[in-house]
Amino acid sequence: MKTELWVKNGYVFTGSGFRHTCIKIIDGVIEALYDSNHEPLKGNDVNIIDAGGYLVVPGFIDAHVHFNDPGRTDWEGIETGSLSAAIGGTTTIFDMPLNCSPSVTNVKNLHNKSEYLTSKSYIDYALWGGMTGNNVQNKAELAQMSKGIIGWKAFMSDSGIDDFPYVAPEQLKQAMKIAADQNKILALHAESQEDIHNLTTFYKNQYNMNERKAFLASRPISAEEQAVISALELASKYGTAIHFVHISSPKVVKTIQQAKKSGINVTVETCPHYLIFDEEDFLKKGPILKCAPPLRPREKVEGLWECITNGWIDTIGSDHSPCLYSMKNTDSIWEAWGGIQGVQFTWLALLDEALKRRIPLKDILPMGTANVADRFGISEKKGRIRPGLDADLALISLDETTFADQSSIAFRNKYSPYENRTFLMKIKKTILRGKVIYDDQAGGTEEKYGQYLQPRK
Repeated sequence: MKTELWVKNGYVFTGSGFRHTCIKIIDGVIEALYDSNHEPLKGNDVNIIDAGGYLVVPGFIDAHVHFNDPGRTDWEGIETGSLSAAIGGTTTIFDMPLNCSPSVTNVKNLHNKSEYLTSKSYIDYALWGGMTGNNVQNKAELAQMSKGIIGWKAFMSDSGIDDFPYVAPEQLKQAMKIAADQNKILALHAESQEDIHNLTTFYKNQYNMNERKAFLASRPISAEEQAVISALELASKYGTAIHFVHISSPKVVKTIQQAKKSGINVTVETCPHYLIFDEEDFLKKGPILKCAPPLRPREKVEGLWECITNGWIDTIGSDHSPCLYSMKNTDSIWEAWGGIQGVQFTWLALLDEALKRRIPLKDILPMGTANVADRFGISEKKGRIRPGLDADLALISLDETTFADQSSIAFRNKYSPYENRTFLMKIKKTILRGKVIYDDQAGGTEEKYGQYLQPRK
């Protein structure tokens, strides 16, 4: 027997704006959009959700999380990670190949991870594969891995994880060729290893310098810029589709935009922490805001917002990179883990900031929905509210607020730089393929409906 669900009385995001309309959902798939006065046929066994004037937007897609499963579940794990994401309106994540243990750099580890995650996630998920200095020559194995991953991830500088070494310049050439031959996207952490190594060695020995300022100086924008330029040259040469993650500088975004215009197949992601916080916040709060690349001066934050209004940034990823609190609670900024816990608050923070800046939400939402689905080949199922697509929805009230106190944090380790912030909206419900997986009154569902998204053939 078919399951019929109607979402009524909401303002539905259609891609170009919001429309007061009803959504008819059959067996978890959107069947039709109707005018707001349309009613289900009498006699049908129909479930109705009254959206009551809320915004109804596509469930968010976060292409950049580290949920640490298997092997480092005490840092997060997919159960708490996916529930946190659902609470924040996210219905699909792409889990990175490192910070789990072992890293996903061969067929065996990919298989074991996909088996381990089965039936553990509240939301849908895909997996990245890792291309590293140790495996880039194993073309046959990488070809086998490519069948089960959404794309490749590589680091151009030290990753901080022993079994995920960075790719040196000659190895990056190989990675580019392989990704191009496989028609796979290569996502890059772009910071120059040579610059980072030399500057870190230098600034660690500047004992009269404020340690936090020394860390910022050790990872300058120039290191990001140099790595991006090198990667763009190779992508142009080999015809590789590349995706730069967590870009922190408007100058670098402009460089990538120029490359797009020249015909290079490239997209760019930034993260909420680069749009909300700045280096002064880091100097005050220290390890909880340590990340790589680091936070930048306020003028660079403002510049990134200009890039967004210009349409130059393609996607937003949380880069949720959790750890034990003890790994942050250290006097040495050099020893503290570099990563931001944020997936629960990504879209609350971003949309809140956009509203304060009077930026239309229709210009922001695609960076976490349609743009991600289009870039990574899942647009036949995800990313829009359209007949034939999965009924993945987030219902958002602009008449209520959300206060992020510690008790509301759903991460395994209860801390976040977003703690004690108030957001000018509230996620009322999150719906995955027609099933309510989070309700602001009832909380998260007990059932884990998340499915492993296989890549497009």
